[in-house]
Order: sequence, then structure tokens, then C-alpha cells
Amino acid sequence: MLLLLLLAGCASTPPMPDEHAWEGVRLSAAEQQTDPLPQARTMIDLRENTGSLDHAIALLRFHVERHPESTDLRLLLAEAHSRSAEALDLEKREDQPHHLYHRTEGLKHAREAVKLSPDNGPAHYWLAANLLHAADGERSLSRAKEALQELDRADKLSPNIDDGGPSRMRGKVLHDMPALFGGSLSKAIVSLKRAVEIAPEAPTAHLWLAEAYVDAKQPDLARKELETVVSAKARPHREKEDGADKQKAQELLKKVGTK
Repeated sequence: MLLLLLLAGCASTPPMPDEHAWEGVRLSAAEQQTDPLPQARTMIDLRENTGSLDHAIALLRFHVERHPESTDLRLLLAEAHSRSAEALDLEKREDQPHHLYHRTEGLKHAREAVKLSPDNGPAHYWLAANLLHAADGERSLSRAKEALQELDRADKLSPNIDDGGPSRMRGKVLHDMPALFGGSLSKAIVSLKRAVEIAPEAPTAHLWLAEAYVDAKQPDLARKELETVVSAKARPHREKEDGADKQKAQELLKKVGTK
């Protein structure tokens, strides 16, 4: 996720889509009557499977309408919408209204989760993730700064969530944000190194750390991180995600050069 931060003005807001993919999902009687949390968790984890996130959203929406006070349901919905937005490309006009829908819904459920459970680390994390989607979609620096505050809260409460997500995302934001407005390459590197320590098997943190090292004029350190990404075996059910990271690492490694 790259922050497209424009320091003046906001992008025009695309209209919401008339139809949502999850609306075509028909839930079984068992899905309507049993605890949805385990199944929804599995669907989100299998998000690279076509329709899995849409099914999870349909299932969770059905149950959250009946149990609006459930922090766990709100959390999974916030995550499902964030994962859905993550899979979209804001450079593609046809994806923009769907991105708007998912980040809007994700923010709504994440804020409700924080309201229900103020000391819940995952709630702050998924609020931050959806705020970053909003920062991308709206080209908003204020959204990014609000996300940083939520990432700090999440890091104190649940540093391991989403493979060291609070540290990883904070590092990315600090790297992308202009220094004049709070960005810091040195702080980004510290945060990304921590993410790598928390979840060394997750390639995205290695890739982002390498990118930061490149900008810091430390090619040897960048090369080490890139080689880690390139040599890593794709994780089960993360083949597309890890494959995309590997491709980016290979391209950057060509620019950095071999030692």
C-alpha cells in the first residue's frame, strides 16, 4: 500500500457502486444459525481464493446486524473490508468506487470496535489500516497522521497482529510521508527492522525495509533484505501476495546490483 499524498487539495470522490459482490452470496441455514467467527476467519485467511472475502463479508454482515454489540464481529468485518480494499488498484477507475465502499465500511466497523473495546489492539490496528486506505483514496495527509496514532496504540497493545503489522505499516507511512510533515527515513528503518524481527517469515517487511535502505544509500543492507525475499518460499494461501513481493524484490535487486 503506497500513500499517494498530495499536500494540497483532495481527489474527487467516486460514486459508491450500485451493487456489491457480497450481495450475491446466499448463506446456508447452518451459516445463519451457528457461530460465524471460525468460518469467517478461515475465509479471510483464504482471501486469495475468488469470492472468499465476499462470502466472509456477507456472513459477518448478517450476524453483526443481529449482534451489533459484538466487538469480534466488528473486528472481522473491518479486516475483511480492509483486505478487500487492499486487493483493489486505485489507478484503475473501475476499482475506485469499490475501494471507497470498502474503506468506508471498514472505517465504520473499526471505529465501532474501538468504541466497544477501547483497549483492544486489533481494533486500533484495523482502524489504522482502513485509515490508510482512506489516505490513499482521498490523498489525505490528515488521514495518514491519524493512522499513525492508531498504529502506535496497536503496537503497544498487540504488536504481533498481522505479522508485526503495526511496526510494518508505521515504517511504510514514515518512509512515504514527506519529512516536512512528519516523515522520517531513520524512524521508518527502525520500525521496519522491528517488524522483520517480529515476523521474519513475512516478505513484505523485508521488501519495504530494503526500499528504505536504498533511499538511505545503504545498498549492502538493501541487497540482504532483497535476497531474503527472492529466496523465500511462498507461504500457503499467500502465493499471489508473496509472488508479487518477490517480483518487486527481483526488479529492485537488478537496480541495486550484485555485490
